[in-house]
Amino acid sequence: MRLRWLAALCCLLAAAPAFAGTCVPSHLDVRAHVDYVYDGDTVRLDDGRHVRFIGIDTPEIGHHGRPSQPFAVQARKALIHLLDAHGNRVELAFGQEHFDKYHRVLAHVYVDGRRSVEARLLERGLATVLIVPPNVAHAACYEAAEQDARHRRRGIWDHPKYQVTPVQDLPGDARGYHIISGRVTRVAHSAHAVWIHLGPRVELRVDKRDLPYLKPVDPDALLHRQVIARGWLHRHRRGGLWMRVRHHSALRPVPPGAD
Repeated sequence: MRLRWLAALCCLLAAAPAFAGTCVPSHLDVRAHVDYVYDGDTVRLDDGRHVRFIGIDTPEIGHHGRPSQPFAVQARKALIHLLDAHGNRVELAFGQEHFDKYHRVLAHVYVDGRRSVEARLLERGLATVLIVPPNVAHAACYEAAEQDARHRRRGIWDHPKYQVTPVQDLPGDARGYHIISGRVTRVAHSAHAVWIHLGPRVELRVDKRDLPYLKPVDPDALLHRQVIARGWLHRHRRGGLWMRVRHHSALRPVPPGAD
């Protein structure tokens, strides 16, 4: 089993393009040493700090008896393999927002001073793009790496969980990460957010403070358009489902004629 996994990993390494060398950092803040890998996007440094990678999200490793999500184990093993090949030495470029709500350091992570760890995981189909403002650096590069993996159906992109689901096909108990599609039937403005309705069951919420990061997408121009959105579905207390959108990478209008 281990030999088969290593053979598959070698195939991924050989087939993947070189996006990791194109998401070049404008600066590096610190050199560090990783002493533990929690999953594909979170590590612990030898000084005890936890680092959450900016720009990506990898499937969750199962805890407390829960199963791991598809490709979670592969993403963790791929990261361990990559870091081990570089002596577990990394360079960090901190985000504009330095910490998340769990007090983890937020950083773009590199090996050899310029090769992006995030891009490597994306191009192998072991991560999805997750841009959380104000940490938007390298978004276009990360999107390009993911798009290539998606078109080649690498890793997660060949799994049913990561295919686009029309909103009318969502089960009533849908939760967690989904990629959904639907036609915009209403755009409503409240005091603090814009609500994009995809029929009667699903709403996309864009906080007004995040509207600048939605450009070039204009929510009001989406009325009657087919869109694809990605993120975490939650249940309204009043019924129905909603998803928060914070960056244009998570909301894509379908080109006219393509729907």
